[in-house]
Order: sequence, then C-alpha cells, then structure tokens
Amino acid sequence: MRNRIAALVFCVCLSAAAAVAQPISPAAKERVLDEIGKQIKSNAYVKGVDFSRWDVLVEKHREEFEEATTQEQFASAVNRAFSEFGFSPLNLQTPRAAEIRTTGKTVGIGVTIEVRSDGLLVTRVIEGGPAEKAGIKVGDLLFEADGKPIRGVEDVRGEEGTKVKIRVRRGEEELDFEIVRAQFTVVQKDELKWIDDKTALIRVNSFATGYDPKAIDELFDEARKAERLIIDLRFNGGGAVPNLSHLAGKVLPPYTPLGKFITRADANKFKEANPDKPDDPALVAKDYGWTIGARAHRDAKRFEGDLVVLVSPSSASASEIFAAAVKEHKRGKIVGTKTAGAVLASTFVRLPEGFSLQLPLMEFVTVGGLRLEGTGVEPDEALKPSEVGDDDLAVRAALKAFGVALHWVA
Repeated sequence: MRNRIAALVFCVCLSAAAAVAQPISPAAKERVLDEIGKQIKSNAYVKGVDFSRWDVLVEKHREEFEEATTQEQFASAVNRAFSEFGFSPLNLQTPRAAEIRTTGKTVGIGVTIEVRSDGLLVTRVIEGGPAEKAGIKVGDLLFEADGKPIRGVEDVRGEEGTKVKIRVRRGEEELDFEIVRAQFTVVQKDELKWIDDKTALIRVNSFATGYDPKAIDELFDEARKAERLIIDLRFNGGGAVPNLSHLAGKVLPPYTPLGKFITRADANKFKEANPDKPDDPALVAKDYGWTIGARAHRDAKRFEGDLVVLVSPSSASASEIFAAAVKEHKRGKIVGTKTAGAVLASTFVRLPEGFSLQLPLMEFVTVGGLRLEGTGVEPDEALKPSEVGDDDLAVRAALKAFGVALHWVA
C-alpha cells in the first residue's frame, strides 16, 4: 500500500499547447466509456460521492459524446460530465495530453491558461516559447484567433510551423500578435534569486515532471547563506508525493507530519466502528489513514531561517499541502491568495485507445484536521487576485511579512 501511495500524484494543469486534433470512432468512444465506468465505480473515492451515478451521467451526456468527432472534443465532453460530481481531480486525458504529462514536451503557442467565458486567461508564459517571443504576457486574455472568437483551447491549436493571429485584451488595450506554433517543453527549471543580501527566493515550478531533488538540494545549499527565504509556489499545480516530502524536509524537521491520506477502505472501517457518525475525512483521520511526513535528508541540512511561502489560486494539491504544513507547524507565513482547494490524491490509469484517466483514490486531511479539497489554504498576508501574479508586488508582500522595510526591494 505504501508503495502505491508513493506513486500517486497531485496535479492540476491547463495548457493551450497541443498538436492537431485526432479523430475518434464511435466504437473507440464506447470502449473508453466502458473502462471509465469500471474504474470509477470500483476504485474511486471522494467523501460523499456516489460514483454509481456515472451510468446516469453517461446517458445524460450521450448526445455530446456522439457528436464528438475528435479525441479532444470527446475528452472535453467526458470532462464536462465529470464536472457534475463537483470535485477535482477526475479527468480524461487524450493520448496527446498523456504524452505531454510524461515527457513534458508538446507543440503549440507556449502558454498555460485558465478557460474563461470570454476567452483564455494566460497564467504562465513558457520561457523561450512562441508566445514569449511574440510578446504575450501573464494576465493577457486571448479572445480571438484568426478573426474568430476563442471559446476553448482547440481554437489556438495547430501543427508545428503554422501561424495564428491572436487578439489579446491587456487591461484596457486590445493588441494583435502573430505567433508561430513550435515545439517546446512545459518543464521549467527551478531557480534561486537573491532579493537582497539577506533574502533569497526559490521558485519551485512543479512537484511533477521537472522536479529534480538534486537540483533543489543545490539551491538550498546556496539559500542556507540567507537569513530569510521565500519559496514561490504561485503557479505550482502539484505533482508526486515523494517530491512534496523532499521539499518539506528542506524546511521542516525530519518526519514532521504533513497530514493523512484517507482511502475508501479507511472510511468503511470507520463506518463499521462508528455507525452513528458521518464518515467525514477529518473524523476518519483521527483513527485511520496513513501519515506522510517531511523527508529525512542524509546531510541533515535544512533551511532554519525565517520563511515565507508565496501562493495563488494556481497553487494546487501538493503545493497546498506544503503551505498548510508550514502554516500549521508555525514554520513561516503564507502570502498571496487562497489556494485552489484541489487536493485529492489520484493516480493515472491507462484506458483503451491511448487515453488516460486521472482517478481520485484518497482524501487528504492536514495535521490540524483540515480537509483541503474545496477549502484551500488561506494566506496570512493577502494579495488581490489581480496582484498575485506580479513578481515585484509578491516579493514586496513577502518582505513586509518578514517585517523588512520595503525600500530594500531592488
């Protein structure tokens, strides 16, 4: 069981990067739907969710499934049906999206996005990617592609080397950009920056593909020279549990508990022992579940100075668990906005036709008894949603939380 849990991931990621749409046959769709039903009804677990409803939802969305002619359209239709369960993560990935998840490489314009009713909000511009070269910035709203309204990521996709004319709303301005689609990697290198002679900042971009424990160790070797450390998790959508434990061990004592995983089996045991009580994960965690903790590093070296963790609505899953642990153990302060509230331990299951299903298997409860799914982590020092993406404002807020005079900012 422990090995299985170690392989689980916490991940939230939207990307406007993909290759040309791939067709899908009616028979292939039925094979995928059948396997989805088997997986979620036998293995999925989320507090209070009746996964037997999937059969009803399939019939409700049958027309959408039948109208889908591409893998992307079919996955979107299935994910809309999943959304009626009212939680994250239960997600169908196309073969192309599954490849991106495992390799970190794709073809597209080079941004990650948040889908809005009036377009695509840019939450990250990939360093060295096509969008960055064209001048796209975080916070831009992409609302037209080749003269047509943008309603989803499919509207900006295309093959390598093709051009797309994007109209962007930036504040009160409307700007035009021509972007040449190209191959790029979604993996960003984690980095350390010195804010002043006593304050370092380490940006950790993901706990998934791209998280390099050795590289993180080297960054912390440098950061230990500082009196104050800012860990930037603003756009970190989560990743693997071992990486979460590794980072936690760089700022918390070895084996410091981060919280507990609660499985369907744990909930069933609790109900058998307490038939009159609700199987709320926070109650179940008092007697059942498996505790994860900060990793014990061989060199026993960790940062022991003042700590601030930067978070945003894009900080999800493993990032939220890390922030909650720092807050509950009074190790440092959390600065930014409330996090995503997307914390269910999941695994990826292979499906027919090359599709992949992100399947929730466990709830998570913090040491303080907080179920983070749907709740998130509240910051100690709040920024407005419109401010949290601004690096300078975020650093200023972190310094203020340290009690440092703002004129120290470079």
